[in-house]
Amino acid sequence: MLEESATRQRDICLCYNKIVKRYKLQGKMPSASTLVNETITSSAPGYYITFNHARRLLSQYRRNKLPKNFRKLRREMIYEIAQKVDKIRHTHQSYSESDALTMVLSRSNASRFFITPASARRLIYNPN
Repeated sequence: MLEESATRQRDICLCYNKIVKRYKLQGKMPSASTLVNETITSSAPGYYITFNHARRLLSQYRRNKLPKNFRKLRREMIYEIAQKVDKIRHTHQSYSESDALTMVLSRSNASRFFITPASARRLIYNPN
């Protein structure tokens, strides 16, 4: 999990820096809040979750057993992963759910960074 966190931090900082650079080239500089929100809603290179954790959450999701206090963004991430797993299994019917999950986690981009603006600010502005 620590490796996923370090990778996520690196990726979110790279994404943030690209967005800042793009605005500077346009001669604009929006608020820090706008920059962070644009960063977290940008496509992410991965899901930053281990296979075992994703498998456990996917199983809970499929049985409608995710904890009641499960965060909205985490729930959205599991839903997105489940949709991709289902699509792969529909296309490749011989694949097990574990095979499809492995493909999703190793080869798919996430639609966004599934973190709150506050968490993103900590990662971007206080990297240690």
